[in-house]
Amino acid sequence: MSWGPSDCSDIRPGPAIQILSPSRFSSQGPNRGNGRWHLLDRTSTTYLGVTVGALLGGYYVTHLEKVPETGRRRFMAVSVEQEDYIHKLMVEETLQDFRGRLLPSNHPLSQQVRRITRRIITSSNLGHLQGELAPEPVEMMDPFPAAIPRPQTLHPDREWVVLVINDRSLVNAFAAPGLVCVSTGIMPVARNEEGLAAIIGHEIGHVVMRHTSEHLSQAKLFLPIIGLLVMLGLGPFVSALMMRYFYVLPHSRALETEADLMGIKLMARACYDPGAAPRRGRVFEAFKRLEAVNTFKFLDTHPPTEERIAHLKTLLPASFEIYNSNPECSQLDEMRRRGHLSRVRMNIDC
Repeated sequence: MSWGPSDCSDIRPGPAIQILSPSRFSSQGPNRGNGRWHLLDRTSTTYLGVTVGALLGGYYVTHLEKVPETGRRRFMAVSVEQEDYIHKLMVEETLQDFRGRLLPSNHPLSQQVRRITRRIITSSNLGHLQGELAPEPVEMMDPFPAAIPRPQTLHPDREWVVLVINDRSLVNAFAAPGLVCVSTGIMPVARNEEGLAAIIGHEIGHVVMRHTSEHLSQAKLFLPIIGLLVMLGLGPFVSALMMRYFYVLPHSRALETEADLMGIKLMARACYDPGAAPRRGRVFEAFKRLEAVNTFKFLDTHPPTEERIAHLKTLLPASFEIYNSNPECSQLDEMRRRGHLSRVRMNIDC
């Protein structure tokens, strides 16, 4: 069938039909409705942001606690049971990451690191090395002023795994609940046993202060807070930058200062010379050189080296009070004076 001009001769034009989008229907006419709907959308977003903010604020306030040593208020949403589970995961992950690069437990360097760790954890009732019997709890003298007294016994049954990474190019040491890990690259920086004890004491100080759990707790809030800032009009990139520079970095510096405080106390209880802690400044500088940290202070995750050394020096009187109150420390000093015991230098030959 074909169509021709004559076939359309009876077609008459009908009334025009105007198709309007739903956003254009309003009592104010088709063009004014857009502003009203935009206002409603912004109002809804604001109400949603306020609601989410109130919920986050309530969750935050109900999980606040005071750090026993310093009185700093912090958000903590990780239980001790969850912390023990994290310990198992971190040990497994470390073993996997450094498979084939770990020194055996009978290696001289491993034995030195184990001896230092053993003295630090047993003298402060923090547990025992994996595979060893738990020692009897000891009484601890603590002249440091504390905002909230810390219990005398903390995790006395916790097992600690000690790992030494055989990599001289890696200058690192870290600890987690039940884990101490150091690299052979840090041995020349530590120089001797007391220098390494200062490093390990600082890292275990992070564990005692539950800084790992504190970081994990904050991670629960970061994404919701960034999302809230985005809803209130800030872009995701700007929101993330604000969180980092106005909260994360200052908070990280506060944690390092707390670990310095706890670390020098742990050293003194274990009969290591507290004066080795301020001398650890060369370790701070080595970390900065290897990590190529920006020279701007506000970008550092750690306090400036000079400030840390000055702070550690202010802690020396109370630290030596702990040291001198321990009869075992006096016996060690007497043995050194008589030449029966020398300060052990690190044997870095692997």
